[in-house]
Amino acid sequence: MTSDTALPPAPGAQAPAPATGTQRRWVRQHSIGALWETWGITAVLVILLAASPLLSSDFLTVANFQSVLRESAYLGIVAAAMTLAVMNGTFDLSVGGQLALVSVTTLMGYAAGGTGLAVVVALLTGVACGAVNGALVTAMRVPPFVATLGMLFVFRGIAYVLTQHGPKTLPYSEIGSPFVKIGGLNIAGIPLPFLIMVACYGVTWVLLRRTATGRRIVAFGSSPEAARFCGISVHRIRMFIFVVIGFSVGIAALTYISRVWTADGAAQDGFELRVIAAVVLGGTSLKGGKGTLIGTFSAVLLVGVLNDLLVSRGVDASYQRVVLGCVLITALAIDGFRTRFAVPGSFARLLPTQRREAPAP
Repeated sequence: MTSDTALPPAPGAQAPAPATGTQRRWVRQHSIGALWETWGITAVLVILLAASPLLSSDFLTVANFQSVLRESAYLGIVAAAMTLAVMNGTFDLSVGGQLALVSVTTLMGYAAGGTGLAVVVALLTGVACGAVNGALVTAMRVPPFVATLGMLFVFRGIAYVLTQHGPKTLPYSEIGSPFVKIGGLNIAGIPLPFLIMVACYGVTWVLLRRTATGRRIVAFGSSPEAARFCGISVHRIRMFIFVVIGFSVGIAALTYISRVWTADGAAQDGFELRVIAAVVLGGTSLKGGKGTLIGTFSAVLLVGVLNDLLVSRGVDASYQRVVLGCVLITALAIDGFRTRFAVPGSFARLLPTQRREAPAP
């Protein structure tokens, strides 16, 4: 019996119906991994939103939706830039320390010169942090994991030094200032931080899809050897990515600190893990070269909704960390599963194949 033959079906058994020509063409052109990469987490988010009223009776209120969007903004802004890094085959573990340091210096800038100086200080501090990381990786050839992990402690340490006499705070008398409105203003019922986050995703999408720099970022993540052969400078690309991440942390810090009004070295401990979990959970491969901003955007909202549900149910903060760890592990498991089914036509193995009976000898 040859490999393309099969035994006839048992008496009374119904043979599976072969797929139509349209089905065959579709499954040859698509893969399970590609569909999950783009729309999988979005589907999970929709399911969670549909089930959320069963878990929290107050979830569907306008005020709660605004709270979720506002809380998700600073995470989503940094996650958009981190998507570029992971697609390029690297990542930045120092964003939590950067956020703490930028928040402290932003409040110091506001105390010295008001809203304008606070915005400038936030953006410049973020860019400086990103440039330091980029220099360590490109000029000193330190592996990104080691460089950014070390700088995580350095940035937080500097923030602790600047707040050794107490956290930097915003006086209550500034409640009506333009600076506070960055984090608290609603436009047509939509929080301003969320609109800033949407704008950041729009700019990142244009960078990836409409510029040579974006194509080089993806090309190097797909095949570093081929990218070098084509003349793509890894040092320029990596420096650009780390500076963009720092700039995004500066923007995120403005939306964060104008809402919480206080900052020290302990601000947003574990923030870097939530950012990377959102990026990977959203469909960006840790191996580089593949990713989707739609997935990252949906994953950020998924993490925000999940956190809101845990808080509304009175789950202790320590157990919330357990849930975050499980989400990160799930993201890594999904990344491996998606890679396994990333080849176009992987849907074909799920459809019945038509076999023919061997001719009689």
